[in-house]
Amino acid sequence: MYVMCVAWVLAAAAPGPALELRSPAVEAAAAVLAARPHAEDEVWRDLSRRGLPLVEDHPDDPSLKRVTFAFKGHENITGVRLDSVVNAPYVRGEVSDYVRDFTLPLTPLGDTQIWTLTLDVQRDVAATYSFLIELTTGPRRMADMENPRRLRGVAAETVLMLAPREVDPAIRPVPFMQRQPANALALDSEALGRTVLLQHHAVRNPPAGAPVVVIWDAFLWGVRAPAWEIVQNLVDQGRMPAAHVVLIDQLDPESADQRYQDQSDFIGQELQPFLAEKGMTGPLTLAGASRRGLAATLAALDNPAQVDAAISMSGSFYWSPQAEAPEWLARTLEPATDSAPRFILNAGSLEYVVTSTNQGHVMQSANHNMTEALSAAGYDAVYREFSGGHDTAGWRGALASSLDALFEDVETASALAD
Repeated sequence: MYVMCVAWVLAAAAPGPALELRSPAVEAAAAVLAARPHAEDEVWRDLSRRGLPLVEDHPDDPSLKRVTFAFKGHENITGVRLDSVVNAPYVRGEVSDYVRDFTLPLTPLGDTQIWTLTLDVQRDVAATYSFLIELTTGPRRMADMENPRRLRGVAAETVLMLAPREVDPAIRPVPFMQRQPANALALDSEALGRTVLLQHHAVRNPPAGAPVVVIWDAFLWGVRAPAWEIVQNLVDQGRMPAAHVVLIDQLDPESADQRYQDQSDFIGQELQPFLAEKGMTGPLTLAGASRRGLAATLAALDNPAQVDAAISMSGSFYWSPQAEAPEWLARTLEPATDSAPRFILNAGSLEYVVTSTNQGHVMQSANHNMTEALSAAGYDAVYREFSGGHDTAGWRGALASSLDALFEDVETASALAD
């Protein structure tokens, strides 16, 4: 679940090394194979019928679950690795080569093509995962075919959800018969030097002046984890008013060279007037994940008259322009004005890994530092931590809880929209 947080747990508190953890189910399977080496199919049926990945109680720590990932291969497979944010506690040192330093190898049971890896994982984590298969013909990424929980889209990453009954109901899929196609819009942008493709959802017939939630990355929030569904669920649960959801197609990579000023200009000078002409006159809430969370925050700071709030999921606040020290934005804030927007910054409990990109300014500390800097400058800013890491499974819950916190209840939200 999502909690308010003023401190964070770093790698020193993480579980010990992988590969030595014991799973009773895997040990039983190994014993069967030791006695009957040709019982591979029987052993796999017994493992998979339990549901994969296998989730067992931790022998000592109730805050953890012992999770065994398993994959059934064939003779052309020479190796299998787990790619998931749940690997974070087992990373040692800086991650400079992602596959080598962050993904973890599965081990075959005896001489079979049953590959397993057992990890200790936070009991309430939500995370995506996939298998990197090493074939004689080259590498291949695969979802876990034994686990029906998936994100949507062609990639359809598998989701590990250890406490499904505790998951925010706002992230549950809307029934198929209630799904509505997006209203496609196009805006010729001088600021970005291209035509920006937008997806618009009018959720539950929003009235005049209803909030407008603008999110970067139409693939992530339109396909993999549809944001309009999250908003519709929140509306139906009485946690926010009817609203417009507008998805921006992408964040332009070259915007970094302009310190994202082009994105801020696009929001304030082009997108907000364009949406107003379409009848979307309510206050804007900007949102995005990773580098898009940084862009949402910058655009909100630059456009306080048009933007009511910004939500960042795992925002890349370690980033700085060339020749500047890391966490540049936290050092360059101007004092808040009376019309200053609100900010909710989210980071995952597993986002403490040092990489060659963040240079030790990990997501948890960078987001916490940014929140403190915003508060010191007079902004209404909150840091929230979710159980997960740098992936969509955690971000969709963070978006839901952040929107809930922004609007609090329908009466407050309606007052803001008037």
